Amino acid sequence: MTDLAYHNVDIEKSPAPEGCPIDHEFSPFDERYVAYPYAWLEDKRENEPVFYAEELGYVVVTRMEDVEAVFRDAETFTSTNVQDPVFPICKEAAEILSAEDYNPVAVMSNRPLPDHTRIRKYTQAGFSPRRMQVLEPLIRARAEKLIDDMLAKGPPVEWVSAVGNPLPAETIFRLLGFPEADDEQLKAWTNNRLEFTWGKANREQQIQVAKNLLAYWRYVAAYVERRKDDPADNFTSELLAAHAGNPDDLSYVEVQSIVYGLSFAGHEIVRNLISNSLLVFLGERQNWERLCAEPGMIKPAIEEVLRFNSAQTSWRRVTTKDTEFRGIKLPKGTEVFMSLAAANRDPRLFDHPDRYDMDRDNASKHIAFGRGPHICLGRLLAKLELTTVLNLLIEKVPSLRLVMGQELSYFPNFSFRGPKTLYLTWDTDE
Repeated sequence: MTDLAYHNVDIEKSPAPEGCPIDHEFSPFDERYVAYPYAWLEDKRENEPVFYAEELGYVVVTRMEDVEAVFRDAETFTSTNVQDPVFPICKEAAEILSAEDYNPVAVMSNRPLPDHTRIRKYTQAGFSPRRMQVLEPLIRARAEKLIDDMLAKGPPVEWVSAVGNPLPAETIFRLLGFPEADDEQLKAWTNNRLEFTWGKANREQQIQVAKNLLAYWRYVAAYVERRKDDPADNFTSELLAAHAGNPDDLSYVEVQSIVYGLSFAGHEIVRNLISNSLLVFLGERQNWERLCAEPGMIKPAIEEVLRFNSAQTSWRRVTTKDTEFRGIKLPKGTEVFMSLAAANRDPRLFDHPDRYDMDRDNASKHIAFGRGPHICLGRLLAKLELTTVLNLLIEKVPSLRLVMGQELSYFPNFSFRGPKTLYLTWDTDE
């Protein structure tokens, strides 16, 4: 693996910076955090807002002002570590990813400045308002088919497998131009990367995910090669055209790597965002009833979900040089855990932050999509998919509700949060 590799697997734990408070228990893998992270985070944010988490080997930052400061200073706090496994992987998995033809490079979330700026100007076109207009009817048609199939089966239905997972996966595949016939295989290759990169995968899981990553990369490489000679109306072809016109500014392997990375970035997070939104709206019946009565409230309601119950609860950075942050000296190479969940409920910015309020006038100040030069590229697409789903559900099944008594479970991981399963029911006479 090189310094520009998409996944660097040589992981070393950062030591505690001198003078930094140390927490011997804090971990996003702890059962308390997985079940409900906000109580633990509130205590840390109010009493020890910057500390070293011994289990992780990361300095944790919890207040909005501090998280924003880290995001905005991309020269001191670089993003090169965000796609690396949190913990070392086994020898067998590392050997699989050392295959000579497995050579994706860092391009977007994990590419430092100034190269990130160079590449982003090409990738932004794929998520422009114009491209969203092209995608919108496709998203609506597929969402409507998935929801109609769900309703035809009759209640109760498990939402994540019925709609929540297929829709964002297939949306990003259509954006890239992948054939529909390949969807199931692509989902199998891309669905479980959460375990590998942000989880605590065991040896068998690591080996399987490594095999999937290699197989998927080979698929992407072959697909991009085909599109060179057979362009179509999709984002992959647009990237290849940009490469052909500016080969010294956007390399061929960077095109391959953008395609490789986007199918992950636009999939798991959106799945969790949709599920988390339904939990918020259906968990408090007055929220759902208001959306049904006032569909025009969907936009502000989504912004408040992003603040209150975001699908991404943390992100990370690593220092490029010795620096000082909030009075603590951080050596070069210090790993930083930015708690988006804690920042999004910071009472210094949000009144009554633990209450969902779709009338909140500053909900859009949330940090669910990050800040600074690496702000999430797919935020418009995520909101479009969620908006489409909500409009269809309000139209087709206003009696939608949660199945009572179900136990929600969440996959223990470093960065993302959403229920593994979500059971819904409704009145069948609608």
